[in-house]
Amino acid sequence: MKTIPDLAREILSRSPTPALPLPGLVEAIEEETTGHLPSPARILTEIRSRPDLFRVLDPVIGPWRRAKAEPGGPPPWSPATWVLGLDPNTRASSPVSARTSESLRCLGRRVDENSAMAVARWLLLIQRCT
Repeated sequence: MKTIPDLAREILSRSPTPALPLPGLVEAIEEETTGHLPSPARILTEIRSRPDLFRVLDPVIGPWRRAKAEPGGPPPWSPATWVLGLDPNTRASSPVSARTSESLRCLGRRVDENSAMAVARWLLLIQRCT
């Protein structure tokens, strides 16, 4: 049986970009898993436990993360957390897409995850390439 990090690694290797939003990755893991699937929080914990394979980039950093429009309600704005695969893409693709993917991966490795502005800039780049 494959572990969650193994499944996430395979899914990211097939993806046209080196990163996926966490909800999309969870959905892809659900499609490939038979049997009980852990919660998204557990999947995120398992992915974070492998910093050699993944980097988790969260665009909402700081005390405002818990700000709510109404008491007990969901946050008014909550962009998705992204999971970056750190393995080089080994599937056959055009030289342009391979170079773009590697550039995004390199930038994602070096982005300051404690800076909301730096993560937001990286997210803009990755979203424009999808």
